[in-house]
Amino acid sequence: MVIRKLSSVYAVLVCFTLLAFLHAPAGKAEPPVPFAVVPLRVMSWNIQFGDGTDAVKNYDRTASWIAKFNPDLVGLCEVPSGSVSTLVTLLNQKTGRTWVSHFVPKYSGTDEGNLILSRHAFVSVNGRFLSVNRSVAQATVNISGRNINFFATHLDDAASSNRVVEAGEIKDFASGFSGTRIFTGDFNGGPDTAEALAMTSSYSDAWTDAMNRGTASAYADNPVGMHTRTRRGRIDYVFYTSNSVLVANAARIPDSRDLNNTNVVIRLGTLDDKGVRPSDHNAVIADFDLNVDSVTTPAPTPTPTPTPTPTPTPKPTATPTPAPAPPVLLTDSSTNRGVALHSTLFTRDPFWITSPLNPGTDKRTRITLFSTNINLLAGETASAIKGKAVSSFGGVYELPVEYAAKVPGYDWLWHVTVRLPEDPSLQGNISMSISLHGVSSNSVTLKIAPP
Repeated sequence: MVIRKLSSVYAVLVCFTLLAFLHAPAGKAEPPVPFAVVPLRVMSWNIQFGDGTDAVKNYDRTASWIAKFNPDLVGLCEVPSGSVSTLVTLLNQKTGRTWVSHFVPKYSGTDEGNLILSRHAFVSVNGRFLSVNRSVAQATVNISGRNINFFATHLDDAASSNRVVEAGEIKDFASGFSGTRIFTGDFNGGPDTAEALAMTSSYSDAWTDAMNRGTASAYADNPVGMHTRTRRGRIDYVFYTSNSVLVANAARIPDSRDLNNTNVVIRLGTLDDKGVRPSDHNAVIADFDLNVDSVTTPAPTPTPTPTPTPTPTPKPTATPTPAPAPPVLLTDSSTNRGVALHSTLFTRDPFWITSPLNPGTDKRTRITLFSTNINLLAGETASAIKGKAVSSFGGVYELPVEYAAKVPGYDWLWHVTVRLPEDPSLQGNISMSISLHGVSSNSVTLKIAPP
């Protein structure tokens, strides 16, 4: 199929349609305020000491799964201190990026603890021992001028009353850090337990928010719901400060089973036992938009004095090579859903998988996404941009990018045309993103009409 360039008439139509999306005055040549955002992906995972459900310790497998989901910040628990350098080295190799780490033992005298991994250099690191031989690790990173305070923990497994106390201690510790906060970890209690409610009384649950927006995804043997399993139930979380600075776009609990390997030794008695997993916990992944509008200088870094302070002193970490700015897909300021148009009809979603009016023989629908921060190198074409969609059931689809160019008169804005998947059963909300030079954009939500 040949995609024609924007004619002047076509450009006018697109610009008027975009203005309806953006609620911005005509003639404005700068990106509207709601879209000066940076995508931020967070991963929370109990890695069970690197042991898969086949009872085989394999940190290469663990690192491969982390690399697959391309997070910016990772909170891990049940991590032996001796495995930290191995995990960091493997992630550096698998992603081609420099990762930094901060480890805090569960309690003084043990080599097991909580680990923070980051693709962004640390501004500072900290931690605190909690009740009942537990702890929380903390690291501050600065992303485009915004300080993000990131926490990783693992609460007591014996009693809910202990976990409620520990949740209170975590919130008290976090109150010493101004600005945006994100908490990850195994809280050993479901979303309706006192310990989880102690967190949601002050912070938002990324999974619940995504579920309410229709952007939560899991898999057929573990369907989306309040209790979608991260183990026997949902006990692993991403809690966050919900405000205009940090907005949760989507969340998923991915299927990490190898259904071709049924040598499951560590069984939970759930449908997840059908195939070997890299841990007896599922990971939780949350995608955020970080609003960096009006930020000129980084906020001052808080320097709270934790009591007690964990004994280990973090090793000096390498400063990562700055990554190129990620593409940023536009979202509708009134709904937070993706700005997208049918490539020939200029209509909004829901989109059908096929469109009789499309030129070409396959009749597959092409849709146009709008993005900032696209910088093609000399000689590169639209093929350098990769498109991806994830269904509400966790299905992943590669979306061919057939055309990409600047919108005439708007040098900061690109339109990118992708072809929808061949799957005729695909329907409902899908999460869509693009990537360029290995750097992924934020994910936006669009709707596919039922066949």
